[in-house]
Amino acid sequence: MSSAINAILVGCGAMSGEWLRAASELNVQIVALVDLDQRNAEKRRDEFNLSAPTYSDFQETFRSVSADAVFDCTVPAVHKEVSGAALAAGYHVLEEKPLALTIADASDLVALARRNARVHAVVQNRRFNRGIRQMRRMLDAGVIGEVTTVHVDFFAGPHFGGFRESMPHVLLADMAIHPFDAVRFLLRADADVVCCDEWVPKNSWYRYGPSVAAIFRMTNNIRFTYRASWCADGFRTSWDGAWRIIGTEGTLVWDGYDEVKAEQVKFQEGAFLNETQLILPQEEPLASEIRGHFSVMNQFVEAVRGGPTPETNSADNIRSLAMVLAAIESCQTGQWTAVRNSK
Repeated sequence: MSSAINAILVGCGAMSGEWLRAASELNVQIVALVDLDQRNAEKRRDEFNLSAPTYSDFQETFRSVSADAVFDCTVPAVHKEVSGAALAAGYHVLEEKPLALTIADASDLVALARRNARVHAVVQNRRFNRGIRQMRRMLDAGVIGEVTTVHVDFFAGPHFGGFRESMPHVLLADMAIHPFDAVRFLLRADADVVCCDEWVPKNSWYRYGPSVAAIFRMTNNIRFTYRASWCADGFRTSWDGAWRIIGTEGTLVWDGYDEVKAEQVKFQEGAFLNETQLILPQEEPLASEIRGHFSVMNQFVEAVRGGPTPETNSADNIRSLAMVLAAIESCQTGQWTAVRNSK
């Protein structure tokens, strides 16, 4: 078994259970649990039969607890403060998405991790889904030639209750980073500019921005469109959306559930419509690549042990965050907006 990694968990809300389950599989020892409401930390400790002490002040914890890493599972508004303090204290950091709420804050975290030579990654778990991994393999194999266009549709009608129903730019700020990050991963490309609109339909139970339409110009002149709504009852898509990737030699689709398939063109001189042949995935992704939170944490832990840099390291993930923030800015200005990719 690989050597144990000691970690401090900060933030013991609903998502923390997923983190603790993954940690137990990966030989990560939780040596402290922290939450503003210390009762939440105590509840998680008891639920997972941990012997670690609990705290309500993360600064006090960082001063008094020896560990290799910090798991930042706090709300987005305090990621800069918590992850920044952890990196400054010399811990490796894995944090919940988003990296930060502004490019300036995200850039500060990236620079701090680089300066202190710490592993710093973001839980961008949806790029570790089976369908995404299968599409990446098929694109890399050239099944549809050179990609020209990507379309993603996402429609659902979840009644979350709570803060989301009055959250500004709710769909862009809380959900869109998943497909945006996945597009970057699939294409090995970044976004240059975006034009985006958001609105509140008559049937909406959200106060701000539950419906969105965006078009990105990506590097290599690729276009990426995103149509989405969180107040669309009926015929809902999967949580990963419905994907159509068009290339110079065919089209690849994923329904967001299990079915990934391509139609490869058989070019025929003079034909009105070219014939196609069905291409299915030829191999399964590695099991360690398709388990969401576990897969992200696995890469992080291996990097802490001296292995490769995680895919979702902060220096890369800031480019996915930049897409979200540029889309929000475009909605506010009504203009094409540059995506401020950090170098």
